[in-house]
Amino acid sequence: MADLTIRGLPDEIHRYLKRQAELNHRSINRETIVLIERAMKGDATARPRLTAAEVLAKARRFADLPVADGRHPDELIGYDADGLPE
Repeated sequence: MADLTIRGLPDEIHRYLKRQAELNHRSINRETIVLIERAMKGDATARPRLTAAEVLAKARRFADLPVADGRHPDELIGYDADGLPE
């Protein structure tokens, strides 16, 4: 196997790699290899998984959004006698 040295790596990229490596229980080296392999397979656009804290932060942010429509969900969709949307 060959070795690769990256000089002048921006701090932001290093922080990202370190965080992803920790979340995935990998070394930074292994995480970098996994990301390169994904890019080679065409999975480069796949979004990284969110942590539980990130999901909760998003949920709180969405919960704080104003209600755009005050109607009850039943009024928006409407259901038939079998409980299916009309």
